[in-house]
Amino acid sequence: MKNSEIRALSVEELKERIATSTKSLEDLRFANAISPIENPMQIRDARKFVAQLKTELHTRTIAQVQEAVSKGELTRENAAEYLQQAKLPSSAKLSLLKKLISQAGK
Repeated sequence: MKNSEIRALSVEELKERIATSTKSLEDLRFANAISPIENPMQIRDARKFVAQLKTELHTRTIAQVQEAVSKGELTRENAAEYLQQAKLPSSAKLSLLKKLISQAGK
């Protein structure tokens, strides 16, 4: 799957693909442990694909947080509350939010 196709996926589709790809990677690893699979490069390709999907999801999370900072909805004072209430695409930590706020200079 190309990066442009990954970017076109919705957040729900990304999460679904991550779950199914992680499961298939796990199955490949188990199959390889029992008896060597015919093409061991499948494991590397599956691992890279999962990483690409997770990277895109994280990029969207950062973009959403930066947008909230630029609108003034997110400040250092309300970062913890925002983290609890916001529906971010992926999990984010308070330290990430504070880092993005300080980079924006707010």
